[in-house]
Amino acid sequence: MKKRVFFLLLAMFLAITSLVFADSVQVGSGTSRTDRLPVNTSNNYSYSQQIFPQAQINRSGTIERIRFYFVEGDISHHKNWVIYMGHTSRTTFDGVVSWIPVSSMTQVFAGDVSSYVPAPNNWMEIPLDASFAYNNIENLVIAVDENTPGMSILRWGSYYTGESGVNTSILYHDATVNPDPASPPQSIVRFNFNNRIQLSFTNTEPPAAPILISPATGNTVPVWEELVWAPGSGVGDATAYDVYLDTENGYTVVASDHPQTSYAPELDFATTYYWKVVAKNSVGSSPPSARRVFTTLPDNSIPVDPQNPWLEDFGSSATTWMPPQWSQLNGQYGYT
Repeated sequence: MKKRVFFLLLAMFLAITSLVFADSVQVGSGTSRTDRLPVNTSNNYSYSQQIFPQAQINRSGTIERIRFYFVEGDISHHKNWVIYMGHTSRTTFDGVVSWIPVSSMTQVFAGDVSSYVPAPNNWMEIPLDASFAYNNIENLVIAVDENTPGMSILRWGSYYTGESGVNTSILYHDATVNPDPASPPQSIVRFNFNNRIQLSFTNTEPPAAPILISPATGNTVPVWEELVWAPGSGVGDATAYDVYLDTENGYTVVASDHPQTSYAPELDFATTYYWKVVAKNSVGSSPPSARRVFTTLPDNSIPVDPQNPWLEDFGSSATTWMPPQWSQLNGQYGYT
């Protein structure tokens, strides 16, 4: 129960902090999800466009990365993306052929996105091949052309943008026809929802100090324990981390320019460790996080609740054949 509460609180914490990166803007919130955008998973090929209002972005600057909220699924059959960005005065897609011309957009990415897919319920960050200068005057249109044959289940975070019929996204998909974004066919469907996204602008400040999550100071953990932290909030986005870990004071770098917010170190049994993390971006480095200390369990040590032991070797060390608090199942050969 304690573990479930911890991970619930962790998920809530990460959801909150994801909204407040100073050099990122999130559009959309909530827990809705879709398998139709940015790529349609019920067919081989798809092409979609989504309009994101200026009022929900409210930031000018150079967009260098885009993040889609990945819920779950297998991207192997939907991995080759071409992404376009553009400005538009349009707010909706009012007809089945009301595509925004791709000639008015900029191709910002083309390639295999499978290496960017995170664990379920995390942001998938795609670094753009070409940055996009957003003017914060017009609305932003984002188009995704997906070109991998095959079908598999994928779900992405979404949010409703208006009443039914007020369509801010448009989609074509087909089993055999791979649409040309320069002359897309009549759309199959339009929606009054968009993907939840984050737009990462060029950093103007170093990141804030990371916030260490686990293990906490004073914890006793197994040797396979991972170090987990979260980005600090309020200034620049972190793009990499230096992880410090040792048995003296936490001043030894064990991972430099680490791209993730978790790290699996090689730990010894029955040892006390000190650790901290420094965040980095193109502008500079953050102050170090708070330092924490934890201890690993002894070799072969398994924590057991004395009121409910669950490990027994049934060997000669047992004072009786049936150890205390164990009982025979149905008078036969199993014990619990």
